[in-house]
Amino acid sequence: MNATISSKGQLVIPESIREQARLRQGDKVDIGYTDGLVVLRKRVPLSSAQVRAMLVGGNDLPELASADEREVAEVMTEVRTARRRRKGAA
Repeated sequence: MNATISSKGQLVIPESIREQARLRQGDKVDIGYTDGLVVLRKRVPLSSAQVRAMLVGGNDLPELASADEREVAEVMTEVRTARRRRKGAA
């Protein structure tokens, strides 16, 4: 699928992608960039147990590691490969 970025930097996410990602009007997303990929992820509220664990643990939040970025890149490659296979089979 293709989309065009407006002069204001806005992007319309195609409806089928929004449905698959369960994105609705007003949802918040995290945006990242790694190895040439722009990655969007729906922001999910923390559960009360997660908040409690963070408070008990202090401010020791895990740092993003290069392994995390590699994993995202690997998953994106897998998705793109599967999509190409489906298009070729259609």
